[in-house]
Amino acid sequence: MSNSLLTVEDVYAGYVQDLDILQGINFQIASGELVAVIGPNGAGKSTLAKTIFGLLTPNRGKIHFNGENIVGLKSNQIVERGMCYVPQIANVFPSLSIEENLEMGAFIRKTPLQPLKQQIFDTFPLLAQRRRQRAGTLSGGERQQLAMGRA
Repeated sequence: MSNSLLTVEDVYAGYVQDLDILQGINFQIASGELVAVIGPNGAGKSTLAKTIFGLLTPNRGKIHFNGENIVGLKSNQIVERGMCYVPQIANVFPSLSIEENLEMGAFIRKTPLQPLKQQIFDTFPLLAQRRRQRAGTLSGGERQQLAMGRA
């Protein structure tokens, strides 16, 4: 577990007592590794993400982020430790500009935002070109770019 960024061990979770959607989930993700969770609708992908991010408390099992047990932490506490969650829909503030959305995503940062903002604009050049455009006018794919940049 020491070299894993995220470890999920024997996790059981669900929305209704005694009805676990997740049953014995186990995996490790190393720093720099990309992982995809795939499956049909209703397979538990969103439940897994919500459980990892503290929106659901597992009924049993362990979740470690950077070696620290995060089970029982609130979502804002998990964000403070460096993890982000990007919902599939309703993931931007439509009335705010692209730049304001990025600033909202960084409100808890204690370091200067400008270098990170430039890195986001380098990754998503379209966002840089439209930085003053309202997020609500973006296409679905452009909103996804903004949501990822904000995270």
